[in-house]
Formats: sequence, C-alpha cells, structure tokens
Amino acid sequence: MIIAQAILLISATALSALAFSGSAATAGPIVPRGHYCLSYNLGGTDCSFTSYKQCLETALAYEAQCYGKTARDDENDRTRILRW
Repeated sequence: MIIAQAILLISATALSALAFSGSAATAGPIVPRGHYCLSYNLGGTDCSFTSYKQCLETALAYEAQCYGKTARDDENDRTRILRW
C-alpha cells in the first residue's frame, strides 16, 4: 500500500512538472508575414496590405481598424535590410 502511494505521489509530481514546464501560448490574430490586416466595423477582414500606411489610409475611408505589425516595426525592418 505504501509503495502504491509513493508511486502515485511521484507520478503526480512528474505530471505537474511537465504541465508547468512548457512555454506559454500566446493568442493573437493570424497575420501573414509582411502583411497588415484591416478589420471592418461591420465585420470581416482584409489582410492584403503590404504596408501599415496603406492599411491606415484605407481604414480612414471605411471607418475600420488596422492590426498586424506597427509602423515602428516597419522602420526596424528597413534598418535590418540596410545593415545587410
């Protein structure tokens, strides 16, 4: 009986260690790499924009919102390209 309890305790400890050792999942919108998405207020999205500025200009016309990488990320991408 004591051996069964010890095995159960060891198994429970090992399983809880496995459960907490993994990396945390992050939720967020699925945006294709290098693209920005426009979310229309009446529903629906359009992820065909290749620049944040282009997305924002279209969003103003349709009262929508853009998401994806930010304009600051665009600047960082350009500096990385120039460094290579």
